[in-house]
Amino acid sequence: MNALAARALALFDDYADLPPAQRERALAGLAQRDPALHAALRKLLDADDEGWLDHSPLELLDAKQPQHRQDDEQAGDARLGTRLGAWRIERVLGRGGMGTVYEARRDDGEYEKRVALKCIRTELATPRLVAAFRDERNLLARLDHPGIAPLIDGGVNGDGQPWFALRYVDGIALDAWCDQRRAGLRERAALLLQACEALAYAHAQGVVHGDIKPSNLLVDADGRLQLLDFGISTHFAEPADCIAITPDYAAPEVRLNHAHGPASDLYALGVLSYRLLAAHWPAPLHRLQQLVPHAVTDWPAPQPMHRLVDDDEAARLRGTADAAALRRALEGDLSAIALKAVATRPQDRYASVREFADDLQRWLDHRPVRAAPGTRGSRARKWLRRNPTTAALSVALVLTLCAALGLSSWQRHRAAREAAATATVSRLFASTLGTATLSGLGSAPFSSRALLQRTERELRKLPLQDQPQLRARSLATLARSYAVIGDYQRAQSLASQAQTALAGAPDGDDFVSATWVAMLNTGNGHAEAERRARERLQALGDADGATQPLTRVVFGAEIARAQWNQGRTLQALATADQVLRQARTLGPDHRELLAQVLILRSGFLIRLYRFEQAERDAKEAIDLARPINPVLADDALEQLVLLNSRRISPQERSLAENLLQRRRQTLGEAHPTTARARIRVALSEYPHAEATPELRQALTTIERAYGREHPDYGWALSASAWAIASAPRDNLRMLRQAIGILERTQGPRAEFTLNANGNLGKDLLLLTDRDRQPQMWPRAATPCAGSLPANTPWACPRRKIGCN
Repeated sequence: MNALAARALALFDDYADLPPAQRERALAGLAQRDPALHAALRKLLDADDEGWLDHSPLELLDAKQPQHRQDDEQAGDARLGTRLGAWRIERVLGRGGMGTVYEARRDDGEYEKRVALKCIRTELATPRLVAAFRDERNLLARLDHPGIAPLIDGGVNGDGQPWFALRYVDGIALDAWCDQRRAGLRERAALLLQACEALAYAHAQGVVHGDIKPSNLLVDADGRLQLLDFGISTHFAEPADCIAITPDYAAPEVRLNHAHGPASDLYALGVLSYRLLAAHWPAPLHRLQQLVPHAVTDWPAPQPMHRLVDDDEAARLRGTADAAALRRALEGDLSAIALKAVATRPQDRYASVREFADDLQRWLDHRPVRAAPGTRGSRARKWLRRNPTTAALSVALVLTLCAALGLSSWQRHRAAREAAATATVSRLFASTLGTATLSGLGSAPFSSRALLQRTERELRKLPLQDQPQLRARSLATLARSYAVIGDYQRAQSLASQAQTALAGAPDGDDFVSATWVAMLNTGNGHAEAERRARERLQALGDADGATQPLTRVVFGAEIARAQWNQGRTLQALATADQVLRQARTLGPDHRELLAQVLILRSGFLIRLYRFEQAERDAKEAIDLARPINPVLADDALEQLVLLNSRRISPQERSLAENLLQRRRQTLGEAHPTTARARIRVALSEYPHAEATPELRQALTTIERAYGREHPDYGWALSASAWAIASAPRDNLRMLRQAIGILERTQGPRAEFTLNANGNLGKDLLLLTDRDRQPQMWPRAATPCAGSLPANTPWACPRRKIGCN
């Protein structure tokens, strides 16, 4: 590529995205400034207009291949007419990247049965491919679900190559089935739900499919969907060694790093949703720069599907009159669901396939979806669609009341202003914080400080003076975001401003008040947090409305945290017991909150060495959270790691490694919570420091995410110093640094601070007389009478105090 072509390529995306009139004006200006560059860029744009960039690379290559007749393909296969086991091969059903699938029938006279029999393609057989084929067979043997074609038989042929037989599915590819029947959006969404159920089952068994696409989802004449072809599937606990992928459906992390996981299967389902519902890809399959190796540093952002629809024929295939009608049908909830599923970063997608399926079901049931909670008006409209009879009676009553009371135009204008303001704030949060919404932080674990500051600046520019509740809720959401990145001072300030912004307006679900109390607890204002929480519960009294039980649990949990952090451990445990009893009465819609309370009490019990009940609480929390919030379930798993560390149990290491693997799958390698799990693995290996470079990288990851003045960094430094220090003095220096951080962020009496001081005292006692100096003693640690023998090794076996 010469310099001129490279310059044209660099300009291509910017010019291609311009509206036609604006693009022509820009090109005219370029022609005057640089005619040669203008000519090169014009050629690229003309090629784009011809439409070949709208097709995937596989489609372009396929169009260039010679088309063989099916009869020729059948005649040239030596396996036709032969037997494998009890099955006689009759015809070729299809060929894939690693195998050929045949239709075969039982041929031993025992009974009649038809199967789909899969063999390795002879010309491609390699040891690696044979191993992958055996893995597929072994994984299929573990799966038993009506939506997954089951394994029926298997064996080895005369050449020593494996084969297996599956239930024969008399169906066609999902997209073709829908188009042939001109299936509407609801019917297509229901089929997507079937795919989600089968895939969620596979994930629950620890199996990642790795190649979700329409041809691997067959639908029979009755509309029953079957998930096929686990040829490149993997187990969660195994490294993904990719044989082949379908790049058009592959997530960015798969294309870049072959990082298969539940999140990449979810991404493929999201792409499938775009294809089924809108007949488009979430983003251009390949811009010109993507055709040049190493030319792309950022993936193109996916677009809401309703904005992509422009084909009247595709719209009619989906049961709508034209493209405009399809755009209206997709806009809103359905578009938001698909957009969340194809987020570029795994942590910005749904936490699991089950959550994605739950939102699809909510859309089908005309209920608010989590991807786009919507305004009160939109939620009301969905309720009307679910309850037409009740709605009709309600509307009649409302009309009667309206006629009697004569609603003024001022009230209508005010409602419109409130809806417009809410939509404006929602768009601001969506454009800056991604999944952070007015209901909290959603699945986004943390945002950068610069991003939060920009969001705050934009929020303060909005005219929300006459919308106190919306302004207060927005500030409270930002406060929670700042707390996550460790800026507790800013978080408390915003939470206080949110309280002030209410100005007497009702705090309907106590979101603002609960945020303020939580920020006080997070910032070591435990006494004030307890006082305010008790005031709120006292004001609640014996009221027994729809939200009061939930409010009692939320504020009760904050009281328990405040009591514990003030040293009143038994009172905190008693409060946690009471809150847990209340949480159990909330019903199945609040399983996540119940799991959070169980995790809270489990942490208390572990520190009081009441291990049996702590273990039961943690395991119950895992069972509750795993299907709906895997990240929360892993928080409970972390409690089990801590518990087994306190027990000095041999199970600690396997649990810690399991936690690390799950954190990598749900949050990604670069997440600070994953880094913390890596440090827990190192602690389980104590005193043998394995993979020290990985441990250093984990510490660096936490520092980059939170900064040094954060308790997580202080804990991580204290917990890993013994492994990464180059000498005893280096270890002591790092421990003193960690103590300083923890004292400033948590206080001198906080649990982590005391534990770090204990570690420093232990390590000082283990120094030789030559290395020991009086100025090394910490303020909270004093040397014991006498000294250890001079030959005591610095890294002798002992447990680190409270590092977990």
